Formats: sequence, C-alpha cells, structure tokens
Amino acid sequence: MNRQQFFIVGAQRSGTTYLYDILDQHPEICMAKPVRPEPKFFLNKKLDEINLDEYYQTYYQQCCESKVLGEKSTSYYENESVAKILYASCPNAKIIFCLRNPVKRALSNYQFSVDNGLETRTLEEVFIENKSIKNFNFSTSVNPFNYLGRGEYAKYIKMYQKYFPKNQIKVLIFEELVNNESEIKKLYDFLEVDSNFIPSNIEKVVNASSKKDSVNENVVLKIQEYYKSHNEELSEILDNPLRCWN
Repeated sequence: MNRQQFFIVGAQRSGTTYLYDILDQHPEICMAKPVRPEPKFFLNKKLDEINLDEYYQTYYQQCCESKVLGEKSTSYYENESVAKILYASCPNAKIIFCLRNPVKRALSNYQFSVDNGLETRTLEEVFIENKSIKNFNFSTSVNPFNYLGRGEYAKYIKMYQKYFPKNQIKVLIFEELVNNESEIKKLYDFLEVDSNFIPSNIEKVVNASSKKDSVNENVVLKIQEYYKSHNEELSEILDNPLRCWN
C-alpha cells in the first residue's frame, strides 16, 4: 500500500479522541475503525509477526479512496518496542503526539481509573502519600496507575526521535489546538492534505472524564512541582514556552 500512514501515539487523557475526530472528518483522511477499542495492532508483537496486509484489511476496509490513513493507539506512547516496530514496518509513517497540561492530564488519568473501577485510593493517597496499590493484576494494555510518569513528555518524544526523523514527528499541544483553525491547518499541512478544510465541532471536546469536586490545592502543588523540570525540558525540545500551561 503506497498511501501515507500516520499514527497518533499519545498521550493518554490528552485530547487524542478530539484529535481523531477532526482528522477523521477530513475527506482525504481515513482513520482506523473502530476508535474504541483502539487497534493496538503493533503492541506486544515481534517484527516477524507483523502482517501489514492483515492490518489494512482489518482496520481500513472503508478507506478505498482515502489519500492518508491514520491510527490512534495511545498504548504505543510509552513502549519503545512499538517505536522500533513502527519504524521497521512503516519507515515513512508520521508520528503525532498530542500533549495536555500534565497536571490536568494526571488528574484526568486518575479520574478515568476511578470511573472504570480500577482506582480506590484518594487523590491525597496517590499524589501526596505515594500509597502503593496492592494485589492488583491489571489486564489493561498499559499500567493504569502511571499517572505521573506518563506526563514526562520529553522522555517519550526523545524515544520516538531515536527511530523516526524529526520531520516525521508532530507534537501538538492540546490547549493550543482546540478551536484553533490555524493550528488545525498546520496539522493538515503536516499530513499533506488540503489545509483549507475546516472540520465541524472543533469546539467540542470528547471522551472527557467525569466531573468531581475541586481538587485539594496541596495535591495540585505537589504535581506542579513534580513536573517543573520535565516541562522545562519539553519547552526546550519544542522551542515553545508553554505559557498555556502556566
């Protein structure tokens, strides 16, 4: 298959479903279906187990006329073996990160685990007391409790940069993307599709976690302190002051 391929690899709870929707609306782009559960086709596989014909037949049956094919699987985000296999299988593919204020991402990730019956600890027990969770064997594709580590964005970007050229990697900041036609136009340009197309519902954020009471300020301060150096490193990598996170 000679069509352009891209992968939205993460980060979880950072607006990737919103991103999926605005890309899937574009007439030249076809996203892998279904959106849930995510394909995760390249996860936990060896290179000799990858059958691209099977991949395209399974997830892109409806994409006969599309110029560009895309997959969203956020489990790829923190898995270096996936980065290796993606490059070996699809060396010309483009990689997209969508990143959200890591404090809000961590809290949303926590709430998502609560909503899905995985988390029983309080916010204070998790983020201030570092209380461990015992006797829990999760069957999810990634550790559902890696709330802080998953927001160390620079580490995962550099991991993918070990395999893919920088000009094949696009890092989006969720807060700068939502309802921003200019940023969406740049994204379409990156994917080499018509950038004059304007998706509908660009203000609509999807797959949000449930709303709860306000968060203890001490929890927020603790998480902010944790991310200070990580955000500084990310800012340097992206040459972006990240003022929307301050």
